[in-house]
Amino acid sequence: MKYIILGGNGFIGSYIVDILVEKGHEVTIFDRGSEKFRNSLSNVNYVYGNIDDHDLIKENFREKDILIHCVSTTVPFTSNNNMEFDIKSNLINSVKIFRIACEQNIKRIIYLSSGGAIYGETEIMPITEDSQTNPISSYGITKLAIEKYLAYFSSNYGIEYNIIRPSNPYGPRQNPFGNQGVISVFLGKVLRNESIEVWGDGEIAKDYVFIEDLAESIYEASVSQKTSQIFNIGSGTIISINEIINTIKEVTKEDLIVNYYPTNKFDVQHFCLDIEKAKNILNFKPKVNLKEGISLTWEFVKSLKEK
Repeated sequence: MKYIILGGNGFIGSYIVDILVEKGHEVTIFDRGSEKFRNSLSNVNYVYGNIDDHDLIKENFREKDILIHCVSTTVPFTSNNNMEFDIKSNLINSVKIFRIACEQNIKRIIYLSSGGAIYGETEIMPITEDSQTNPISSYGITKLAIEKYLAYFSSNYGIEYNIIRPSNPYGPRQNPFGNQGVISVFLGKVLRNESIEVWGDGEIAKDYVFIEDLAESIYEASVSQKTSQIFNIGSGTIISINEIINTIKEVTKEDLIVNYYPTNKFDVQHFCLDIEKAKNILNFKPKVNLKEGISLTWEFVKSLKEK
């Protein structure tokens, strides 16, 4: 099969690429730049450009079978700071991308949505795919709107699709020096002997999924006989920030300085995903637990110090 991956050089996209190459598929990556933490792969076609370059996208969608869309220009915090940019860069571009995919006869689209921001705060957990959606950030609203437009294009143009709603992914190759991905960011702080900043009392608790488990589910959704589906992908467990900090202490054997600050209001405080549907249809099963995942991520973060 011929795949094109929007955002294939990003953290999540790079792991999807690994699986596709291993499975023997033809892979084209469309991204703004190269991978941050490893060199280009010899058996992958790279196309560099922005997702608003629709002529370039059209050119590279030709004769492709499957599109995996894992690009987002915002995170919950930044989306609220500039909602207009969030809508224009993510929603409007995605609608145009879906239209081009239909025109170029792409068979299937896999869209990477959100398993936290989509649902918002909920009293009933674990959260199923049929749970009420009540996003509290522009990021979540935009993700939900993109899902709806994808369903529209499927109904009106016949293109197949599956949607992945992941919990918080983490693992090697996630940037430990950025501001997204609490586990990787904390480990980056440990590497630099900096204090860890916690918004709230540390009892904010969410679902975390190791990156290789997530990437495998995305691949399975791309080849599944079931389409027009939404899949929650996570660990199926809820883990607090304080639990993460304690596990980091155990893994790194470092004394951590932790500072607590008033909580943010832009992000969901508690969520745990029900993953039974993915287990039943995609044969999904989380293989890497929190301690093992943090250990693997710590080995990667330590390697950056040596370069």
